[in-house]
Amino acid sequence: MVMRERFGPLADPKFRLFWIGNSTSLVGDAIMPVTLVFAILSVGGSLSEVGMVLGTSLAVRVALLVIGGTLADRFPRRLLMVGCDLSLAVVQTAVFVLLATGHGSIWMLLAAAVFYGIASALSKPALTGLLPQMVATERLQQANALMSISRSAAQIIGPALAGLIIAVASPAAAYLLDAGTYLVSAITLLLLRLPPVARKSRGKLFQDIAAGWREVVSRPWYWMGLCCHAVWNLGASVFVVLGPVIVNEQLGGASRWGLVATSAAVGSLLGGFVALRWRPRRPLISGHLCLLLSVPQLAALFAPSPVVVLMAAATMHAIGVAIINQIWVTALQQLIPEAVISRVSSYDWLISMIVAPLGLALTGPLAEHAGTPFTLGVAITLVTVPVLAILVVPGIRAVRQSHDGKMFFPDSNKKPDASSATSVMAGSDGP
Repeated sequence: MVMRERFGPLADPKFRLFWIGNSTSLVGDAIMPVTLVFAILSVGGSLSEVGMVLGTSLAVRVALLVIGGTLADRFPRRLLMVGCDLSLAVVQTAVFVLLATGHGSIWMLLAAAVFYGIASALSKPALTGLLPQMVATERLQQANALMSISRSAAQIIGPALAGLIIAVASPAAAYLLDAGTYLVSAITLLLLRLPPVARKSRGKLFQDIAAGWREVVSRPWYWMGLCCHAVWNLGASVFVVLGPVIVNEQLGGASRWGLVATSAAVGSLLGGFVALRWRPRRPLISGHLCLLLSVPQLAALFAPSPVVVLMAAATMHAIGVAIINQIWVTALQQLIPEAVISRVSSYDWLISMIVAPLGLALTGPLAEHAGTPFTLGVAITLVTVPVLAILVVPGIRAVRQSHDGKMFFPDSNKKPDASSATSVMAGSDGP
């Protein structure tokens, strides 16, 4: 009975079907970073071209996120995701054919990466809004946790699987496997039967985009939370740059950094299991406090600490991030009206992603000019201060969670967005 309660959403045939397809697709996504690097090298590309391809794909994704969220609020989210999955299946199959026949090129791989960025920008906001259509309100946090567990497991399995496929066959074969995972996801989505969602008459695209922004700024608890996450991401990105350099130069090389990275993946998995069962009374307070678990991994680089300490710190960091991510997206799904949820979530992705590259770009120059200890001190400050500040925001403090998993504002008459929150609760896809 306890296990059935924790994994409750999987008892629903609709969510179970969707979870199987999405989990399969996540494995395909997880094999691609390693595969893309070796594919570029296999056609004569350089490390600079690796960076160009990866950076271009990310830039396209960031640029189109808000448009993707708007389209997901205007059209059926399930069909939008099906279109993205089928298109990516075709693109990845074409890449397989071109690589396997010796016709691959950097520009071909760049075009495929750009298309992936477009599809990701369209499908991610749709996913956030689709989940509440198939899962009861009180089970949303569990459903989000199960999705997180699948994602973390894929991040552990995917790189190893990619390495095996490339060693035994070729990068082309990994592209074919990725195409197959998108096809599986598309089929499960096509088989999914969801109740129709009433949508208001659509205005012009940019009017809808502006309306989504107004929904964000009309909720101080939400936009202040996004500001907190953006600054936190700026500080946390320092570890991504300095961590592998310090471990490689002072603690034994790339293999030791691999242990740290694996520990983080395991931590994400553990955090997902924690989110399955933990329903704090003040979810946004408890969730944001979990972000402070990132401080130990930055502090561990000062000496630096032994690898085993870094592994433990990376695990703690990943647990904290996994927990706040599931709590935050659950709050979004329960407290934001269904009609605008994808647009609102796209601004969430946009603000979080647009700041992280800045942190990655500035860390190296800052460390070179001011020193590593100073850079780490700045990072710890950026991670800590916004979290402590967000804890005093009235809207963040006000949100409560009942034992059955529903989030709500206790005194809705005092909330500027109370009517929206009440309608979602009655009627009912990070840092």
